[in-house]
Amino acid sequence: MTRVLVLGAGVVGMTSAHALAKRGFEVFVLDAASGPAQAGASFGNGAQLSYFYTDAMASPSLALNIPKYILGLDPAFRISLSLSPSFMFWALRFLGNSTQKAFERNTTDVLELALQSRAGIAELSSKIKFDYTSNGKVTLFSSKESLRKAERLTQIKNRYGAGQIVLTQEQSLEREPALKHYGHSFAGAIWSPYDEAGDARLFCRNLRILLERDYGVQFLFNTKVLGVRRQAKKLVAVITEKEEIQCSRAVMSLGANTRLIARTAGIWLPIWPVQGYSFTIPAFDAAPRASITDTFRKTVFCRIGDRLRVAGLADIAPAGGKFREDRFFTLLATARGIFPRAGDYDGELNAWTGFRPVTPNSKPIVGRTKIEGLYLNCGHGSLGWTLSMATGSALADVIACPAN
Repeated sequence: MTRVLVLGAGVVGMTSAHALAKRGFEVFVLDAASGPAQAGASFGNGAQLSYFYTDAMASPSLALNIPKYILGLDPAFRISLSLSPSFMFWALRFLGNSTQKAFERNTTDVLELALQSRAGIAELSSKIKFDYTSNGKVTLFSSKESLRKAERLTQIKNRYGAGQIVLTQEQSLEREPALKHYGHSFAGAIWSPYDEAGDARLFCRNLRILLERDYGVQFLFNTKVLGVRRQAKKLVAVITEKEEIQCSRAVMSLGANTRLIARTAGIWLPIWPVQGYSFTIPAFDAAPRASITDTFRKTVFCRIGDRLRVAGLADIAPAGGKFREDRFFTLLATARGIFPRAGDYDGELNAWTGFRPVTPNSKPIVGRTKIEGLYLNCGHGSLGWTLSMATGSALADVIACPAN
């Protein structure tokens, strides 16, 4: 039995381990935290399984607004420039993907991945619990112009079976009654009936139990990965704070940190961390049943069990950013303004910040590297939860069939 080390126990690492174990590999999972999804993007992500909201981050509208983001004139999106070569390399490629043609191509490429992932999530939902719901999603647009642009993309997505419907304000209220408490005006919405939701952290915790019980997967927690060691062009070991683990195959699925660990092998990845925030509160009866995405305020609302997860903001800043109270309270104030009656904003907030590993084209990086035995499953941006089952399966196929 061939041994594979999976570096990272977030949702991407855990689904990679699942796919590899199903194919008969002996799998060991390493993570710096005390358990799966205990830190990083999987701990407090937006909880939405957005199979049909796969819009690439680089877009014509974002490119036009860059001066506003740099000057801090948009509370939801900030850009802090860096002169580091890695940032400049990433930013130039990001801008190159901001044309309408590239935006639509990247969006549909990721959509195809999301559809593959959807089937895998549905299969696991019968085996493990993770507050899985299929209540659809309402995506709100503040102006007729933004809704018109989205309608064009909806037509493209519907060729893939999205079943999306453009709604007037009145139709939106009929679809999601909680919108009668919406604190702002909006021009209309897009209804995505097949989008789902679930608690990624709970998913990872219960998937661990399944992997240990059914496949004998072993976990090494409290084990921080520092790098990898190679001889010539072959992987020979993974270096941790505690020890050096000999191996001939390893998968790097460390979220935004993957780019740093990859450098120890001489691999430069086009990934930049984009910081976001979330909080989780008890949901009130007035909370929406469907998932909600407010595109203008870049804020999402999602019920997970009896809780409400609110996530948002996108800060492109120098790597290694810390939790900033001013940015978190921006999200909190924004959420109160959008749905003031949705949940207990005055109680325990369970505040979180994390980093989305964003590539210039919003496509994840999956497959082999120039180092024999070293593989990648990273760069999922804000869609790690949505895409994880598909990329885990694709990765396992590459490792199982070297000809792929």
